[in-house]
Parts: sequence; structure tokens; C-alpha cells
Amino acid sequence: MECTPNQVLRYLSKVSGTLVDRIDIHIDVPAISFKKLRSKSGERIIDYTRCPDTTGSAAIDPVFNVTEIINEAGQVDYPYFWTGTTHVRMGNIGGAGAYISFGWGMGCMDGINAIDVHGAGCQRSDPKDGNPDDYPSTGNGPQGDVQHVFNFVRLVRDVQ
Repeated sequence: MECTPNQVLRYLSKVSGTLVDRIDIHIDVPAISFKKLRSKSGERIIDYTRCPDTTGSAAIDPVFNVTEIINEAGQVDYPYFWTGTTHVRMGNIGGAGAYISFGWGMGCMDGINAIDVHGAGCQRSDPKDGNPDDYPSTGNGPQGDVQHVFNFVRLVRDVQ
């Protein structure tokens, strides 16, 4: 599926500069067929037998490589990935997007110390946009969830 010339122009008029100028990393990604992505449990790519605490790895099917990050506690961890699903909050406001944490689900329950409050494979939501200087932020919700506005993106299927 390709964008029409009018769709491209409309998008480019909304952003400053070209799309290529807005991308920090350019890499070729080999295609993985949808059939290969299907696991025994259905269409999940989460692998709950894997996690930082027990295997020292991301909670994701090993067919995927995952970049290590340093989390808010200064530990080697694995990033959060957007799902493409809007999380509608009270008042029917859709300003948050759902994501999956393939590493620890960090929070600051005491307002100071970042710890894993949700576990690998948890689904949470973060704002869809915001000033990068304001994030990550802590203290959201009863577990003091850490929020980001720039989570990772995972390519999970071909479109053919």
C-alpha cells in the first residue's frame, strides 16, 4: 500500500523538513512473515518464559533482536514498544497510546526509587506527544509509573 502524492504533500506540510530528516536511525530490516510470527499461544510475540529477572533477556520471542537500554534505576533493561492502539482515558480523551514493556515496567512507588512495579510483558499507556524535556516523568498512577513520550516501534509483519 502506497500513499498518494496528495497524502504525502499533506503529511509533509504538517512536519518541519523532510521525513528522512526526522528519522534518527536508518536501517534495513529483513521481512519476517506473519506465519513465522505466530506462536503456540496465537498471535503473541510476548514470551513470558523470558524476562530480565530469570533469563537476562527481553520478554519477546527470540526471533526478534531487542536493543538494550538503561532504565530509570540505572539497570540494563529492554524498551517499551508502541502497539498502535489508543488508550482512551476518562472523559473520552484519546491522548495516550498503549505499549508493551518487554523489560521491566518501571515506577516510583515511593516517589524516589525506580523499581519494577508491573513486570516484563506488561501493557501500559503513555502520552502520544509532549515536550521531550519533560520526560521521562514519574509518579503517574498508584504505582508511580514512569512515563515516556518516545517509546520504540517494532515492525511485526509484512503487508503483502
